[in-house]
Amino acid sequence: MQDQEITPELLIIMSSAIAAYLGKNVRIRRARFLSDQGSSSWSQVGRVSIQTSHTFSINQHK
Repeated sequence: MQDQEITPELLIIMSSAIAAYLGKNVRIRRARFLSDQGSSSWSQVGRVSIQTSHTFSINQHK
């Protein structure tokens, strides 16, 4: 993504989304693309969260 630029339109979309989430206007001072570094901590935490959200019930028959 290094060849892509952050356009003014993209900055408007980002600031609008942040403002909607926070409930107040924001000013973006700096934005840049991050390179894909494979499996990040965030994706690992997300997978763990999904896996632990599954509940299993064990039926014991006697």
